[in-house]
Parts: sequence; C-alpha cells; structure tokens
Amino acid sequence: MSKNNTVLNPKAKDRKKVIRSIIQAVIVIMLATILIRAIFLMNKFEEATAPLTNEEGFVALSYFGVSRGESPKYVSKGNLDKQLSLLAKQGYQTISQQDIIDFYEQGKPLPEKALYLSFEDGRTDSSIFAQKVLEKLNYKATMYTYANKMDTKDTKFLRPKHLKLMENSGYWELGSNGYRLTYINVFNDKGQSLGVIDENDVPDKMMIEYYNHYLMDFLRDEYMIPTETRAEMEKRITTDYELMHDIYTETLEEMPKAYAIMHANALYNNMDTLVANANDQQIKKLYKMHFNRELDAYNEANADIYNLSRLQVSPYWSTNHLMMKIQQASNKNVEFEIGNHEKAEQWTLANGAAEFLNNEIILTSMPAIEGTMFLKESMPQAYQMEFDFYGNIVGEQSVFINYDATANSYLRVMLKDNEIIVYEKQPNKEENEIERHPLKEVEWSGEDYAFNKATVYSYNDTQEGSRIDEEEYPRNLKKRRHFSVQVEQNELQLSVDKELSANIAISEAIQGTQIGFAASYSKKDTTHEQYADDIYDTVIENIKITDAEEEVVFTNQYTKFDKVKYNVTTWFNRLVDFFIETF
Repeated sequence: MSKNNTVLNPKAKDRKKVIRSIIQAVIVIMLATILIRAIFLMNKFEEATAPLTNEEGFVALSYFGVSRGESPKYVSKGNLDKQLSLLAKQGYQTISQQDIIDFYEQGKPLPEKALYLSFEDGRTDSSIFAQKVLEKLNYKATMYTYANKMDTKDTKFLRPKHLKLMENSGYWELGSNGYRLTYINVFNDKGQSLGVIDENDVPDKMMIEYYNHYLMDFLRDEYMIPTETRAEMEKRITTDYELMHDIYTETLEEMPKAYAIMHANALYNNMDTLVANANDQQIKKLYKMHFNRELDAYNEANADIYNLSRLQVSPYWSTNHLMMKIQQASNKNVEFEIGNHEKAEQWTLANGAAEFLNNEIILTSMPAIEGTMFLKESMPQAYQMEFDFYGNIVGEQSVFINYDATANSYLRVMLKDNEIIVYEKQPNKEENEIERHPLKEVEWSGEDYAFNKATVYSYNDTQEGSRIDEEEYPRNLKKRRHFSVQVEQNELQLSVDKELSANIAISEAIQGTQIGFAASYSKKDTTHEQYADDIYDTVIENIKITDAEEEVVFTNQYTKFDKVKYNVTTWFNRLVDFFIETF
C-alpha cells in the first residue's frame, strides 16, 4: 500500500526529479571540466635533454581507444596510466616522428629507451583520458585520424580545431589511418556477397564473415572475380590518397608525416601485388613513415621506415602482460609491476610475473612458459580454501594442492577452456591426468569475439560458412569461477560454483604442505587468430584459507569497510559511465 502511495504522490515524484537533476548537473559539470582541461587548458610539453646513445631501435605502442572505466574494446584510463607510468619509471622516453625519420635517414641516435606512442581512430575519448597521463609523464603521442572524419558531426571523433590545439601543446603529433574506414568484397556467414559497406553502415558485424579494407584489393563480384581493370583500381586507390591530401592540407594546413594503413600486416605481405604497388607509390609520395604492421613492438635500426611495426595493446592485458610483450619483442629485460610489496613477500614467484592488489593477484606467464607462484606459509594437515579464478576462459589457470618443492610432487586442479582437469604428480613420476569435468557452456555474443576477419580469401572460402567455431571461446572473454577446496589427509573435496562437486583421492605419496597457482596459455592446433597470444594472465581473487578450527591461515579478501568503499566507488563509476553514454 505504501509503495502505491509513493508512486501516486506528486511531491515524492518531484523530489526524485530534483535529485536526479542535481546528480545529472554534477556529472555534466565534472565532464565539462574534464573536457575543458583536456582540450583547452593544457600545459606545454618539455623537450627531453637525455643523451642520445641508442643506435639499435625503439618500441612502438598503439592504443585503439581509451575509456573512462573498464571496456571490452578500449584500454581504461587507469590501466593506461599504470602501463605508461611503469615504462617511464624504467627510463622510457617518448620520441617524435622526426626522431624516427632522423634515425633511419641520418643515423641519428635515439634515447636509450625510446618509445613511440600512438592512438588510433582520432577518438575524442582517447584525447580526453590520455591527456592527463601525457602531462604527468611529459610524454608525446601521435593521434591518428581518418580524413573523412574532419567534418563529421559525430562527437566521438576529434575535429580539426581540437587537433590543432592538441598539436600546439607539444604533447601530440598528427598521423593518418587513411581517408575512410570502408569494407569491400563483403560476404556474410551464408556466403552471400554484400559488396561495399561503410563501417558505420554495417548492420551486424557478426553477420559479416569475410571482408577487406578499401585499399587492400580489387573490387570483386559475388564469385570473387575483379569487376574493375588495373587502371580503374589504380585510379580508385589514387583518388583516396588525393582526398587524404586535400582534406588534411585544407583543414590542418599540412599532411601528417605518419601513416598507419588499414588493415595491418597485409601490404608487402599477402595481398595482390598490383594493389600493393598502387598503395606503395602513393604512401611514399605523401608520407614520411608508415606503420604497416602490428603485433610486434620493436623496430630495429635496419627496419624499413615504410614497413614499421607497432604493438596494438589489448584492453584485457594486465600491465605485466604488456611488459612481457615488450620484453619478448625487444629481447631486453623490463621491470614488472609488483603492486603491494608487503603482500608479495608472502609468496615465492617461481616463474613469470605477479602483481598484488587489494583482493587480487594477477599471475602472468612468460611467452609459452607456465608462470607459477607458491605461498610461503605451510598448510595444516586439514584446511579449507576458497578463491575465485577470473582470468580469460581460453587459458590454463591452476591451483596446486600439497605441493612439495623438494620431491616435485603435487595435486593440480586446472581450469582450462571451461573444463576442470585434475592432475597428480608423484615423486619421480610424470604429471598424470586423473579426472576431467566439463563445465556448463558460457554464453557470449559476437561483440566479444576477438577475430580479425579482414584477410585474403577465395570464392571457395566465402562459401564454407562461418569461420567462427561456436565451441571455441573468444580469447578476451572472461568468466569468474568460485572454487572451494576442502583438504583432508587423503582426500580433496572440490566445489566449483554450483556446477561441480567432486571427491578426489590424494595419493599417500603426495605429502607436501604448500599451495600455489599457475598461469599458462592454452595451446591449440588451430589457425584461428584468437589463440595467437602465448602470454596468459591468471587472475586470483578473494583467497581465504582456514584450518580445522576455522582460524584464518591466509586471506586477501576485503575487510567489511573496504568492501563498502569498493561498492560505493563502483556504483558511482557506473553512474558516471551511464551519463557519458546516454547524454
């Protein structure tokens, strides 16, 4: 009854409107302040004076976009800050486009740890959320744009007046992704030709099975036969580059020096030679450098300035995941993020890198090598342990029970690709699988799928149907799983969420007293791009271990006060994100 009265009470409704209006006003003022601070009230970049001794090469990183909070598509501003701050702490200095030109054309050395930093697509949010980080670290970056977005009314993209202000600050240089983001030779998952579609007009990206970018191929019919002559293809491609030139010189008064073609890794590699030559001629005519490739972070002194590579940072990577990528590409040691040093001292890191946060540990493997860590505290004969695994579904997250370092024996419970696999390792024997339990399938949508469909393909390829195997999960898809482990003298009781309950015998030969965790990528016999990354992050949250008397042996769970603080902060951030997306 009271609920109905509230609904019908005009005064109560007016109060709600007033409260909602106040909240909206506060958030709008806050966002306006951020925008003004980011675009109009910037400090000036200070040129570095460090000695130039590096004749070997430089690291290049690229961010597709930056968001205020966590996002499946864009790196959060918090993670951007952590990643770049750790690089700055190690002595990495950003270099300019002219530094790169002088390095390759004149042999002029670079700073000892040189970093070329870039953001693609000309997004407003990237500018807003990256600006404060650049100022804090005195870093310079390149903002890549599409020429046809220079007169857009879409507020997601930066306008020429904003780009000029950014460039004048010294923190930014300008680059180009091309004239347009348009797909050609598009086929859906039923093998039907859809022709040419602009990126903004794609009805449902899950329906597109094959496509190429506008500059990457001949225009072709439903049988993948070219519908234009070589001369027509060359004229079409040349026209796009002429449009780039005309728009940039008109709106920005000059051509950007740097170019990053869409899509990466095709030019000079697996595309039609005639099309490649048409692009090559125009690129070298208009631009001073070209970041043609992605996946590799390091460019050596003998690299081609028109075939440079940058590492596109994935949103789901931890800070140490990025550091591993840089170390892998450059063959130079890097410093890893530890987080809370006091918490880190409680563990022995056997392999990989580990970051210790409030209620979370992120264990990162080395490339193709399992990362492992063990709690120094010995376990009692009987104990109860609970925790959450929150890494990506595609990968191997393990917990070790009764681990004995001297005998190299243990019981391992692994969460691999949404399956529970139990192994035992007795002294002087090989690791042996003893049980396997599939878990319920995890639902996911096409927006979760990290699969690049731009490629070289034939008519027969287009008729084979979807390349997406519904039984294979995207590499960026996460799922929290709650584990409960009851350890007795010769038995382990395992519970995973509300899906699995199992009693597992523990061999008398396995008598260790430690617990530990492991991280490893999931190796697959497949060519699908989602399995290309051989570095993996195991995320362990909310660990609590108690003895038979329910006394706490170890925990990293939030206290009640910290939990309330975390919930309030999370609620407020979601509210702000809602208004950003809605208004």
